[in-house]
Amino acid sequence: MIDYNKILSKIKPSEEEKKKVYNIINEFFDILRSNNLEPFLGGSFAKDTWIKNDFDVDTFLLFKDDKNISNIVENVLKKENLDYIRIRGSRDYFKVSYKGLIFELVPILKINDIKEAKNTTDLSPFHVKYVISKLDEKMKDEVRLLKLFTKNINVYGAESYVRGFSGYAIELILINYRSFENTIKNVSNWRPKVIIDLEKYYKNYDEIKKNLSKDKIKSPIIIIDPTDKYRNVAASVSLQKFSEFIYYSRIFLLSEDKEKFFFNKIYMNYDEIKRLAEKYNVNMIYLKIEGDSNNKDIKNSKALSLFNNIKKWINNIGFKIFNYYYFFDENYLYGYILYYPDKLPEYEIREGPLLWEEKNYNRFYEKHKNEELIIRNGKIYAVTKRKIYDIYKALEFIINNYKNSIRKKVKYLYIKIGEKEIEIKY
Repeated sequence: MIDYNKILSKIKPSEEEKKKVYNIINEFFDILRSNNLEPFLGGSFAKDTWIKNDFDVDTFLLFKDDKNISNIVENVLKKENLDYIRIRGSRDYFKVSYKGLIFELVPILKINDIKEAKNTTDLSPFHVKYVISKLDEKMKDEVRLLKLFTKNINVYGAESYVRGFSGYAIELILINYRSFENTIKNVSNWRPKVIIDLEKYYKNYDEIKKNLSKDKIKSPIIIIDPTDKYRNVAASVSLQKFSEFIYYSRIFLLSEDKEKFFFNKIYMNYDEIKRLAEKYNVNMIYLKIEGDSNNKDIKNSKALSLFNNIKKWINNIGFKIFNYYYFFDENYLYGYILYYPDKLPEYEIREGPLLWEEKNYNRFYEKHKNEELIIRNGKIYAVTKRKIYDIYKALEFIINNYKNSIRKKVKYLYIKIGEKEIEIKY
């Protein structure tokens, strides 16, 4: 049996810590109010579900209209000489460092009806109020457990480079199942499509299909927004993250050491993956990539895009991808590509066109007429000498050939193959 109270004693802030943090929040909000801004506390601090040492404070700034609202906020931050960065988005928002807390200031419209929303973030106050109305003190702790669990198994976060479960989605799942343990038991038995409709807006999936567009219900799980029956809170959840949530819930239920799921992230380090490569007799490429943006979602999406492109380019050259892994920290993507063979054969068979595609056939024939030609099932093939058969040369070719594409995505790229290294800074 696992002692959840023991875990909570380590992750739940004390009353003294709460008092200190909320005093800083109120002090910062007073600064905003003195400049005619209207702050609305969101996220885990509004719901009292925050975890010890989590100092990111979601704050919404309410405006009657959306004309130049990001510029209005920035002018206040400049006037008060606050330490901030402006982040590009559908509406630019800000990260402000103040007395050890990081405030994410998101300008939104102050609306009385969800139909007035011009942006998904305009709905945030409705989400906060709904969740608060459904959580008692015990359930707040259950939310803490579920959020920490999902963060450590890497399924938390709706960002495009994660495509997992948003904080709001996790809260609604917990509200539906009432406790952490009951949630995990139910998740372990999930299969597509899971439907969670807390306010019972719809009788069945057919009714949902009539009211929500295909794009909103293509995810393996549908969580109807209790504040907006035409919205699927889990629309961006990928099949991969859905599956990982199921898998690690099953592993958790079977595990004798359940505490590790709350205090250790599920990921492997360099040495562990290197040992796997040796075990399976394959080779390893290690990459460290920093995307080019101050918007974390865009930054990590660019890093992941380059990682996926490098995999594709290596495969196109002729190497086989055995497996791959990637993990993020605050600044970098750490990627591992396991591949084989160590070196490609000196020659390859290159596929040509069908014999009766005269124009393409003639072009292929002229190019390869001095090589061995093979006819198979209506197509012509040539046995041709490779230009690249070494992985290091392949990566050099990729970097030179796709340098403009790489430059648009990242500001730092480090690659290690055995003892050889490539480092690029922009």
